[in-house]
Amino acid sequence: MELTRRDVLESGVVLLAGLAAAGFAAVGTPAPPAAACSYIQPASLRTIAMRRLAFGPSPELMAMYDATPGSNDEERFDNWVRQQLNYTAIDNTPCANRIAATRLKIRYTYNNRTTNEIRPLNWLNASRESLWQNRVVPDLAWAERMRPYDEVRVATWIRAVYSRRQLFEVMVDFWHNHFNVRADSDSTIAATWPDYDRIIRTHALGNFNALLLDVTKSVAMMYYLDNVSNKAGGGEGGNENFARELFELHTLGSDHYLKFYDQRENIPVVEYGSERFAAAYIDYDVYEASRCLTGWTIANGRDGRPNTGAFYLMEAWHDNFPKTVLAPAPLPGIPPAPNFPFNNGAQRDGEAALRLVARHPGTGRHLCKKLCQRLVADDPPEVLINAAYTVWMQHRDSPDQIRRVVETILLSPEAKNTFGSKVRRPLEAIWAFLRATNANLPSDVAAVNGDDTRGNYWQSLFWNVDQTGHRLFGWDTPTGHPDRAEYWANTNALLRSWNCFYTIPQSWGGNVGIDIVGQTPAGLSCAGIVDFWLQRMLTYTPTGDLRMLLINFLAQGGDPNQPPQPLRGAPDWGSAEAVRDRINTMVQLLAMSPEFWLR
Repeated sequence: MELTRRDVLESGVVLLAGLAAAGFAAVGTPAPPAAACSYIQPASLRTIAMRRLAFGPSPELMAMYDATPGSNDEERFDNWVRQQLNYTAIDNTPCANRIAATRLKIRYTYNNRTTNEIRPLNWLNASRESLWQNRVVPDLAWAERMRPYDEVRVATWIRAVYSRRQLFEVMVDFWHNHFNVRADSDSTIAATWPDYDRIIRTHALGNFNALLLDVTKSVAMMYYLDNVSNKAGGGEGGNENFARELFELHTLGSDHYLKFYDQRENIPVVEYGSERFAAAYIDYDVYEASRCLTGWTIANGRDGRPNTGAFYLMEAWHDNFPKTVLAPAPLPGIPPAPNFPFNNGAQRDGEAALRLVARHPGTGRHLCKKLCQRLVADDPPEVLINAAYTVWMQHRDSPDQIRRVVETILLSPEAKNTFGSKVRRPLEAIWAFLRATNANLPSDVAAVNGDDTRGNYWQSLFWNVDQTGHRLFGWDTPTGHPDRAEYWANTNALLRSWNCFYTIPQSWGGNVGIDIVGQTPAGLSCAGIVDFWLQRMLTYTPTGDLRMLLINFLAQGGDPNQPPQPLRGAPDWGSAEAVRDRINTMVQLLAMSPEFWLR
């Protein structure tokens, strides 16, 4: 029986799919201890640093880690965490140069005129005012309005794959997901997207209240959750959309929501120092917070406002009557008095409401749990959440509040002794694959073989990866992408992601440059090739079945202690080129394994 490439590939996928199904199922359930699971390797701190504090290991990042001072593994890890948190001190010039050199195609027909150009990423650093005047105000084609958003997507990919400031990029991704806005849901949002990305990047390791304030005032959030049209109009304010998500997602979280409850006087009181708060929020708190934010809008040229795109206080829209938000009852059974006085003004009401929810102990608990969930485990230990919460509350007024909390989480014993409790989401797995293989992301070209409809590599790349369900800046609802294994460990997400390892290097799939064979040291045996790539992709050599499966795949019945050989009697595998294909496929199969996806 002749053995074809399809036979071998299908058999390898079936074997590794079986391992993946077993592995991912265990992550999503109260599984047996890690020692009982062959696919979870006891991890070194180096492995945790590369796969949890970064989007994956790269040869450069591993060399940087190994050069970090430290007399032992734990000291080196601690110093690495502190270096990554001090991200502005890390020279990121190579990544910046890649962004500057990248070209992105734009092609459309508008008003009987066709535009087909290759442009630099010109809008990344543009001010909000410039973006508004040049992308929002004039009569432009849809593709031109969407251009700033497309440029941020490209730059985000480049930073994920090449930035030396990996922990910072992980945190930027976290906050984008926490304050999720679907960028292409409105052309005004897309046109000003670099400004929103800049807000997230400015505050990613800063102070939460400052981050919340700037997000609230941004064009993107104003339009996405409709506060741009929030004006006094009855006792509940004009538009509650933002206020609802402010409580449910951005601050206290649904765990602190008393549904179908309207007796303020009976809500328990929580104290922190000299401060007293209602322990949970009810619908009336949402209504009242919405009233506090009436008149917070954007200068978009309507109702007498200037047309600059700046945040704007429309005092004529503001509800100046007293309001009660998260106010504690003085005694059981006695309703709390309004804590926002009459005629307080739009700015004071809005800023005080945001400060109140940002400082609430429930917000500290909710955000610290989310951070622990992102950085450590789907179900993080309560002792770790408590430690993070203590630091969060102590530093509510510190300019580096978030940095201090992240440092506390990552230097904890719980973080250092927990591996395999998270699954990479599709984008993270694809970025990790590109980082480990030293991939070259594309740069668009005007035409391919005289065909000016081709050469649009970035759009092909985005389309292929979006099929996984992990759409960068494209999640439909304000909740953001789920961050638990059970959501992503499914047939569609896994299969679509696995396909990307093969499709995105193709000219029609993204034209990403990946030279696996060229990076493999010459003369290695089948076992040596597998060991080399296990270290590159995983940072360790697993003790389970994966290594032998990959070695046997390369050897195809030959001597595993010899270099892989062309197969006799197999028409499409009997050449040196077929051996190259087999090595490439072996690395792609490795990227499908649970050992690669767990972190």
